This record gives sequence, C-alpha cells and structure tokens, in this order.
Amino acid sequence: MTKKQKLLSKKIYDVAICGAGPVGLSMAYLLGRAGLKVGIFEKRKNTTILPKGQYVHASTGEFFRQWGVWDLLKSSGWALEKSNGQGFYVNIAKGPVAEVRATSGSEKEYQEKWWDLSPAYPRKIPASDYEAALKKQAEKWSTVEFFFNHSIVEINNLTKHVEFIVKDSKSGSTEEINSKYLIACDGAHSFIRSQIGGGQDHGPTFGNQILVEFKASLSSTLGNDGFFHSFILDPRYSGWFGSQHPETGLWRYSFRHDEETLPDLDLLHDRIRGALGMPELSIEIIKLHRFDYSTGLLRKWQEKNIFFAGDSAHWNSPWGGFGMNSGVQDANNLAWKLDLVIKEIASPELLNTYQIERRSKALLTVKSATYNSLNYQAIIAAVLIGEPNLYSKGELSQEGKEFLQQRVDIHSDNSVLHTGYQLGTVYLSDAIIADDGSPPIPSLPNYLETTIPGVRAPHVWLSNTLGKKYSLIDLLGKYFVLIVQTNHSKWNDATRTILDTLKLPIKNINIGVGQDYLPYDDKYEKIYNSYCSEAILIRPDGFIAKRFASNSSNNIEELLLDALYKILHKFNFH
Repeated sequence: MTKKQKLLSKKIYDVAICGAGPVGLSMAYLLGRAGLKVGIFEKRKNTTILPKGQYVHASTGEFFRQWGVWDLLKSSGWALEKSNGQGFYVNIAKGPVAEVRATSGSEKEYQEKWWDLSPAYPRKIPASDYEAALKKQAEKWSTVEFFFNHSIVEINNLTKHVEFIVKDSKSGSTEEINSKYLIACDGAHSFIRSQIGGGQDHGPTFGNQILVEFKASLSSTLGNDGFFHSFILDPRYSGWFGSQHPETGLWRYSFRHDEETLPDLDLLHDRIRGALGMPELSIEIIKLHRFDYSTGLLRKWQEKNIFFAGDSAHWNSPWGGFGMNSGVQDANNLAWKLDLVIKEIASPELLNTYQIERRSKALLTVKSATYNSLNYQAIIAAVLIGEPNLYSKGELSQEGKEFLQQRVDIHSDNSVLHTGYQLGTVYLSDAIIADDGSPPIPSLPNYLETTIPGVRAPHVWLSNTLGKKYSLIDLLGKYFVLIVQTNHSKWNDATRTILDTLKLPIKNINIGVGQDYLPYDDKYEKIYNSYCSEAILIRPDGFIAKRFASNSSNNIEELLLDALYKILHKFNFH
C-alpha cells in the first residue's frame, strides 16, 4: 500500500466520500482545501479508463480553473476541428445528410466567442484525463486519504455520526470507519442509495448500450468530417460513432443491445462495417463496454448525516453531457456548507439548502436529457417514414434531408449549445437574500446576465494596478467575497469585524479608481452597476447571496453581519 492508502490509526474523518469519480474527487479537493480530514473510498483500482463523460461545460471549466485542474488539461482532449457538433448519416461512406455545428469558425474563434460570457469554454476532454487531474489536485492536501480497491459494504450507525464497514478487495479484510458525514458519490447504481435511500421518482429507461473501441483507417472519411458524434439513420446499424480518441487513436461505435449475452466479434465487425458503409474495411476490435441508461431522482438527498451527490441523487441519459457537470455543481454547492457547519461557523440548518438549491437544477437536468433522447428518437422515426431508398440504396430523399435538417436545427439548442443550462443556474433558498429583482427563469438555450441574488456571479474582465487582466470568476471560490464599488474603507472595516466576530473567511474585491481593480471594459458597468449597488456579496460557490444598495444605511457593519447570519442560519445572534 502507498502512504495515501494506509488507514488512519483513529479511522475517524470529518467527511467520508463513497466513490472517486469526478463528483467524489471534486468533493475531496474542496474539503481538503478547507483543511478537513477526508477519507475517499473507491471500489475500482484507480480513476476511470473508460471512454465516457467527455463534455466539459463552461461552468465546470470555471471551477477547474479555480482549482488548478484546467491548467493540467491544456493539452488534453479533442481539438474543435475534430469534435464540432453532430452529423447525421445513412452511412458514413455516403457523407452527412444533416449536421449541427457548435461553431462555423476555428477553435480560437469559438473560445473568443465564449470569452464574453466565461473565462472557460466548453471542451471535449476524456473522463480519464479530468479524473486523473482532479485526483492529482486533491492529493495536494495532506488531510485527504485515498482508498482505492475499497468498497463500503455496510452502514451501521447514523445517530450523531456515521459508522460503516469497508472491504479491501485485495486482501478481503474489513474495517470499521467513523465519520461526521458521509457523501454518496457512487453513481447511478449507488450502493448507499440502495441501503438507505428514501424513495425514488423514475423516468424512462433507454436500454442497454454496447460501446466498442476499435482500430480502423477512417481519418479521410469519418475523421475528415470532424463531428464529435456521428449518428447512423439506417435502422439495421442505428447507433453513433465518436471522434477518434486523441491519445489512444481508437474509434468508438455505440448501439443498443438488450440481449443478456454480449455480441460476438463477427456481429460487431458486420455491424460496424454496415454503419460505415465500408464492407471491406479492416477493423480490429480492442475493447467492449456495456452500459445501461435510466432516468430518476432521489426524493431525499439527505438521510441524517449522509448526503447524496451526482448520479447517486439524479441519473439520466448522457444526451447533452449533463451528468458529470451537474454532479460537480452538486459538490461545489455542498462542500462549503459542510465546511462551515463542521467548523461551527454556520448552523447545521444551512445544509437543508443543499437539496433545495440543487434538486431544482437536477430536475431540469433529467427532464432535459430525457427530452433530448426521446426527441432524437422521434426525429429519426419521422424521417424514416416513406423512404424506401434508404434501405435499398442507402439514400435519403431531398424532402427527408430538409425535414431532418429543420428538426436538427431546433434540437441543437437543447442538445449541443444550451448556453442557458451551462451558465444560467438560479438558486432560491434561505441561503439567498432576495431583493426587488425578479430572478430569471432557467432556460436551456438562453442565458441572461444579471446580479439578482441567486444567480451565478457573471463573468467580467478586470485589470489590477499593474494592468494584468483577470476574470472575476478566477477571484472567487475559496471564501465569501464582497465586491465593493463605493465606500471602500467602510466596507473593509466591516469585513475585518466579520473575521473577528464570525471567524468567517471573507475577502473584499475593491473596484474603482485607486483601488485593487478597474473594469477592463464597459461590461462591468452594465452588469454590476445596473442595480446601483455599493457592494455585492458572493458565496464560496460563486453565487450572489445579496446586493447592498447605495446609501441604504450608515451602519454597514450591522448590515453585513445581519446578512451573513441569515445566510449561515445563525438566527439567534442578537
């Protein structure tokens, strides 16, 4: 065993995490950064090697920038020219009959397009890469202990803490572990959920899927088209091809397969060649994976001192790339709350806001993924009607092509672009102090930039006294942050008092002439000064908690203290 895998002698943690996927690793990083003692238990021998979960949303990229993960992924993933949107084919050899692109320009142009909305932009990165990067960053914290090849097999006590049994799959030995809190990040087939979950609401299932990794010479055909997913219309070979893996050089083909036995190699070769329309192509099957997709939400995301996050709390089809991204958002929401509760800075009642805030987004997520999957199936079923040449000649009529393209154009906002989903999350809970502004209604395709409490703090560019350019997003994440626009000295005095009174980590970002930062362009004035705020309070997860209007009171210290006590649910402070 490595040093990281040795059990602590006391076997007691502030937080134990079940599952070392992207959600569990994100949680471990955030809690370790806060100085909490964390044990993370994973039944696999290491982070994933599976070719799945490749779509990293801009909002997730923002967190990865804050955590140092983004820098580790600079050379990872697919260039946009090899991962640009979706193509639709009768078979690959005949070329696409419809398409939707994320952009018509270069990757640099795509990145610059997003830079007005976010310092990050959506990228296609293998899960193996970003899980390894998350693990590397979490390992920097000495209080985080990793236990791979360890499964949680029994939960015994939920009274004031959590007692559970872990099994070492190598030695077969078991040990009892104690923790103040346990977070289930163990996926759609969560063991923790099966043991203590308080009921589930199910949606449709999408059957079993086979994913084949194979070698073939396709750079001048499938590779030249540059789609990230290439869908096959011919029902005999229906499924999709994925871009060539940037590191292994393997291609991917996935299709539905509900039989209990796995398909044999002859069937796989015939099916892949049929979908390609290349009956003589040499193919070498490398790996075969099986997945199943269903939809559902857990009704209660907290059972005493156990919380559920990611796919253990909400699970859905992969259409839209929502799963990992939504789960990382769960971790970013829960971690700071656990930190402050464990350190007794906040009341345990603050933890009740986790489900209130995140379940709303999860509901949108599972509904959207279900809609995307079933809508795609409906589009294809409608296209195939009255197309006899599709089967006999591999051809789609002009009417069929036009019908398909029109429907795909509408479909693309929800399944490919969805800027509103990525950046437009809105929280409404007791950890947000509303004012007279009306929160925007969450929308998949549309994102409205505003500073109304409950929204993600909008990205703007700032420059420091040396002229260096920063995104406001990069200055957030570890503490409560107060953006101060006027009366800087009074607000600075107030935050010093907060540090003494609450022991709450909080820092000021002073903006204005003679201050730490200046707006880089006029966007700051349009977004952050539109409400005439003296100061704006942002939570550690990057969401706006309160706006302090100009000249609202001379007693700034009392105003700020009152707001923080409400957010932290310490109602008996007077």
